[in-house]
Amino acid sequence: MNSNLHNGISEQAKASRHRLGDARVLLNASRWRGAMYLAGYAVECLLKTKLMHIYRCRTLRALEIELLRRSILSEQRTVFTHQLRELLKLVPGHNRLMQNQNLLSLFNKANLWQPAWRYSSEPTTRKEATDFITAIERITRWIENNL
Repeated sequence: MNSNLHNGISEQAKASRHRLGDARVLLNASRWRGAMYLAGYAVECLLKTKLMHIYRCRTLRALEIELLRRSILSEQRTVFTHQLRELLKLVPGHNRLMQNQNLLSLFNKANLWQPAWRYSSEPTTRKEATDFITAIERITRWIENNL
């Protein structure tokens, strides 16, 4: 399978919307950890989409090359990361989020997300999942409208 197949800007944008929708469905079905897992991916995909838009790149590989060329990304870092804070740091204007205490609190909650949750059978609660997904929804709206 072509490794660029899912790394394009339109695929990342669609994935962000779909994973957030999937998270809502799982939340309503009391599948709380799965809901949280997919909601975190929605933010990751949205940040990657925004970066590709900003730097006029069609794929993540092209984005990485462009960020390296501009010395925005060091040789030790990659856009193929799941670390939300690292992706956010690459977006111009991210300081506006970091300086707003309400947004920063929401982002810090979203940043608790771990890709390892896909393997986790660790229980969580409806409240924890609902609070997490609410934070994700608010952060994604802010990212969509402000970055």
